[in-house]
Amino acid sequence: MRDPGEGLRRLGWTLAGLLAALGPHFRYLHLWVTALALGICAWRLLAERRGWRLPGAWTRGVIAIAATAGVAFGYRTIAGLEAGTALLTLMAALKLLETRGPRDHVVLIFIGWFLCLAAFFYDQGLLTLAWVLPTVWLLAAALLVVARAGSAGPPLAPFRTTGAMLARAVPIALVLFLFFPRIAGQFWGAPAAERARTGLTEEMSPGDISDLTSDDTVAFRVRFAGEAPPPLQRYWRGPVLTEFDGHTWSRARNQVYFLPPISWRGAPVDYTVTLEPTGQRLLFALDLVRDWPADMARQSWDYQLVSREPIHNVLQYQARSYPRYVAGPVLSPALRNRHLQLPPGRNPRTVELARRLRATATSDVDYARRVLASFREQEFYYTLTPPGLTRDSVDDFLFNTRRGFCGHFASAFTLLMRAAGVPARVVTGYQGGDWNPIGGYLILRQSHAHAWSEIWLPGRGWTRFDPTAAVAPERVERDLQSALPDEANVPGRLLRQSDLLWQAGMLWDNVQALWNDQVVRFDQPSQERLLHSLGVDDPDWRDLALLLTTGLVLALLLVSGWLAWEFRPRRADPVAASYRQFQRRLARQGIECAVGEAPRDFAQRVQRLRPDLAAIAQAITELYLRLRYLPAPAARDLSRLRGLVQRFRP
Repeated sequence: MRDPGEGLRRLGWTLAGLLAALGPHFRYLHLWVTALALGICAWRLLAERRGWRLPGAWTRGVIAIAATAGVAFGYRTIAGLEAGTALLTLMAALKLLETRGPRDHVVLIFIGWFLCLAAFFYDQGLLTLAWVLPTVWLLAAALLVVARAGSAGPPLAPFRTTGAMLARAVPIALVLFLFFPRIAGQFWGAPAAERARTGLTEEMSPGDISDLTSDDTVAFRVRFAGEAPPPLQRYWRGPVLTEFDGHTWSRARNQVYFLPPISWRGAPVDYTVTLEPTGQRLLFALDLVRDWPADMARQSWDYQLVSREPIHNVLQYQARSYPRYVAGPVLSPALRNRHLQLPPGRNPRTVELARRLRATATSDVDYARRVLASFREQEFYYTLTPPGLTRDSVDDFLFNTRRGFCGHFASAFTLLMRAAGVPARVVTGYQGGDWNPIGGYLILRQSHAHAWSEIWLPGRGWTRFDPTAAVAPERVERDLQSALPDEANVPGRLLRQSDLLWQAGMLWDNVQALWNDQVVRFDQPSQERLLHSLGVDDPDWRDLALLLTTGLVLALLLVSGWLAWEFRPRRADPVAASYRQFQRRLARQGIECAVGEAPRDFAQRVQRLRPDLAAIAQAITELYLRLRYLPAPAARDLSRLRGLVQRFRP
């Protein structure tokens, strides 16, 4: 007869596994998809408890068509990562409305495993791994409960059984990870439209970069081949903005110029960048970069590195930069005009100020220094929370608010240069960084986003001027926290105030960096380096096949040895062995212990059937119970039990 609670138990395990598998996806799903899926799960659980009838095929069909139409309308497609995940989520929820037998639960559990895999398409970090691994274990335990008829035993029993099974699979999985042939590129990927991330863009309006300072997530990490450059040279070049409409700076589009020549000075800096996914084509390099992987990126006419493909995965590349250089000592008329353009009629007070200051300056360099001096000597304030600005943003900033972040100062300085006839542009990127002493690398976070200016000077070419350094030199020389008052809401300030928390944060970041380098980015070149370390200098498919086969054989031998040890003959429990001998001797006299009969009940039955054996049977039973269940039985009790059983002759 079917246990009435068996269906509820199966459903509970299946729902727990399915909801855990959906966990990483909820933040990417539209709210209505999440609400509908959770609502169906709750209704199905209630229906099982109260014995409600499940919807018929027509009802389920109508709901399925409506859900598909909703996904197509909400996501503008039913393909792709996010739309596909939403559709799969809704179909899994609808499957709950027809779950009647174990087969239906098995289908849902396999959907849960597929959702676990899909979670890595969004993020391959350690936190995702820490969620997915227990979820896989939970789904395996749910499959065991669903497949078994009758009671599943203690609540943790399915976890013990499936945990041992998954642990035995680890050696085989490790061999496949290391030696299964890798194809060029990476497995993890997603359409560009669905993988947009926050960070620097090709536009900058007042307040954009100050908004980024509240984001302490990692933008990229840098390992230097030698000593790291000093903080004053840690400018990481990103989008170069030349177009200005009076309020917003943007990158010139559909403009192609010849790359101006560069003269390299001083010693180079060699380094490796590990860039987090951005969904954009922006690559960052120490200003100014000379060498980079040509098959990965190109350099635009304004010296910005642009990836050939949007960056949807952790990307690592090596580069060489020269902190000292002369870029574009000769400026073409077209480029000069491009970098002098101003929107007509906008920011008139700033334009007039520039003309007055330039008239008193002896040269372009002298004029630029005078502008920086005015920022430094007048009452300008560096703040994370600048007030909003009007349509003529630079006029409002220079003559009214005088409170701004790096983008405000760079925008004002660049406009003052152009208005005085000095070619200029805004450069955005990152500046500074947090040094991780545990891993020996530099961490650039979104909060390190920065903006500065470049002006063109005769004989010197494009030259960096950072007006923020004139107002808040601590920002460039040290870090953001040093440049702001204690009450400012600086990301990570609490961590920096505690050496213990800061070191813990650096340790965790180092673990994440190792995970990215050794696991997420384990690609074809990484596999080839591994084979070289094993003595295979020129690996081909035969070498991989040999190593894969050898590794699998060794892994299977290891698992076989594990199983042999686990199921080895166990030494009999001496207490249980003595009591079984007592039972066997009574069974030969026709007094057999019934299934499930407690020891004292058996002893009382022996007393009724054989009063002459009552005393010794009672003594044996009490000794057995004392040895079996008391926390600290006497050492001589086992000897007494054995002696009584030996003397027992019914």
